[in-house]
Amino acid sequence: MTTADALREKALSVAEAGAESADAVRELLEYCQDRRVAVVLARQQLITEQEARPSDPVLSRAVELLDLVLQRLPVD
Repeated sequence: MTTADALREKALSVAEAGAESADAVRELLEYCQDRRVAVVLARQQLITEQEARPSDPVLSRAVELLDLVLQRLPVD
């Protein structure tokens, strides 16, 4: 399993658990270890899934959380 795949699963898990945004973002930041590419790839995977299931709130929340993670990561 790639880092992106693992991060995708973690984002879905955190989103489904209903964690507060700040806590969820902190947890995902620790999990990705500043690997921006992994976050981008995980987000792309979730968006592809979201296109097939647009009304799934967990997918929407997971994408939203990864967007927040990307905002906090340095852009080299």
